[in-house]
Amino acid sequence: MDNPFRFGGPVTGKEFVDRDKEAAEMFRDLKNGVNVLLFSHRRMGKSSLIAEVMRRNRDEMIFVYVDLYGVTTKTKMVEVFMTALVGSAYGSLQKVAVAMKDLIRGSKFRLVVNEKAEPGIEISLGEPTTPEIQDVLDLPETIAKKKGKRVVVVFDEFQEIGLLDGSALLKAMRSRIQMHKHVSYVFAGSKKHLLLSIFEEREGAFFKMAKGMELGPMPDEDAERFLVERFASKGGRLPSEAAKAIVSTAKGNPYYIQLLGYELYGTSTSPKWPEDFEAAISAALEHQGPAYSVLWDSIKSGAQRRYLVAAAIDDGPTRSARFIERHALRSASNVQKAIAQLDSRGITENGRVIDPLLVLWLRRLAGGKTAVR
Repeated sequence: MDNPFRFGGPVTGKEFVDRDKEAAEMFRDLKNGVNVLLFSHRRMGKSSLIAEVMRRNRDEMIFVYVDLYGVTTKTKMVEVFMTALVGSAYGSLQKVAVAMKDLIRGSKFRLVVNEKAEPGIEISLGEPTTPEIQDVLDLPETIAKKKGKRVVVVFDEFQEIGLLDGSALLKAMRSRIQMHKHVSYVFAGSKKHLLLSIFEEREGAFFKMAKGMELGPMPDEDAERFLVERFASKGGRLPSEAAKAIVSTAKGNPYYIQLLGYELYGTSTSPKWPEDFEAAISAALEHQGPAYSVLWDSIKSGAQRRYLVAAAIDDGPTRSARFIERHALRSASNVQKAIAQLDSRGITENGRVIDPLLVLWLRRLAGGKTAVR
């Protein structure tokens, strides 16, 4: 039978891990013209929440999803934005071609078609100027008025904008966005400290321009119910002990709840406790292992490696004298420096390892054949 669990990308509908309260709150805010700042750790369900809000409300609003991950130039940013905008608002190639004549004036922009016959926009002459970028950013407001529908622009990984031109581009964007009356915005990202520096610090370019929404771990009861129901949907049966163990191991992280559910269902549709659960954990770690190995190899500092393993083993206080002595971490200043560097990479938060399966992998690494250097 088809496995009832989905992971590796946004999930919607029946596979959506219960975030109904957050989805309703986001829709209400956007409908009322309130911009939303959405942030969470990676794999906490941010993209799935956005996708589900779009799916549920696509008849009432025009959603424009702009993925800024990997965008390194202002030219690329404008192309990604324009392609998402015209594709969402007009859809077919023919409609986009007509809309371009009406909306986009100037020889810099041209219509292109990819291998799937999907329309896109490219800039043919040089990098766009700040006024040209601002004119492009005004297009959602124009489209909303023409179509008589509120437009919602979702900027995913929005913190990447700050890397393109410092605060200058962000301030230029704010000057236009704050004037829009028929467009709501979702500014989403996984780098909390960068997003908060833009939206919550008084010197930030978008200071107080959006309502903050942080996605934390799923409530235990909701996650356990989801697991039991997904097994039952295919005629299986999940012991309550296994459901609780998955939620505890995943630390309420929706991605890992789906992943461990997938591995456990693959072991048996009516798994035995605890042997099938332990087999599922081993399978998940085997599949995640290559990515964790790459991460481990990217950490060149011995102090950071030792700290990571120590923090995984203890999974508790990370700065006490006893902790430092027990794990031979030299000094408090060395620990503080390691934490700062690991926090900046998003591997830890305030010294605690964020990824729950990475914690298990590090524990196995410490007790296995591979030495911690």
